[in-house]
Amino acid sequence: MLSEKEKMQRAKMYMLKLSQGIDPIDNSKTEDSVLHNERLAKCFAYVAEVLEKSISGEKSAPTKEKAVRSKNPFFIRPEQIQNISIKNEPCAVSELAAEINNAADGNDCKKLQAKHINDWLVANGYLENKIDAKGHNHRELSGKSSEIGIVSKQGMGTFGPYTIILYSEQAQRFIVDNLKSITEQIE
Repeated sequence: MLSEKEKMQRAKMYMLKLSQGIDPIDNSKTEDSVLHNERLAKCFAYVAEVLEKSISGEKSAPTKEKAVRSKNPFFIRPEQIQNISIKNEPCAVSELAAEINNAADGNDCKKLQAKHINDWLVANGYLENKIDAKGHNHRELSGKSSEIGIVSKQGMGTFGPYTIILYSEQAQRFIVDNLKSITEQIE
């Protein structure tokens, strides 16, 4: 049985032969075949190159879009803030962050993360960082959480009970209203 690396090396060899107009099974020319096509030859050569990079562990360079996106911190224009969808029911902070990022789409900037929102809420006393009995960090409601509509709910998961923090419509609006302050604290 071939190892994963051996399979990739064989696939690379097949792609190289096909890119050169050679049938990798019997080493005959592919001149009378549908495979004898300049565009397919370029595609086969490209796939062979990608396989070689994967075999050698080389990572590909980021695309121009990703390179630009990774340099600019998150920002959202005032007219985009009006396009943020506020849910009528409580939602997780990750869902709200996704809605904010949807509204800011096209700004060529990093995405706002749920962590950024939660860190700001902790810094302003609306949530608290705690360490549980197992030494894991997590966030809990503070005395100020209910003032803005942050609530918690118990759930049961694969690994037992857990607590999820939910953001009511009021809390979502509070966060959207404070986006400028939240984005100013992002490092």
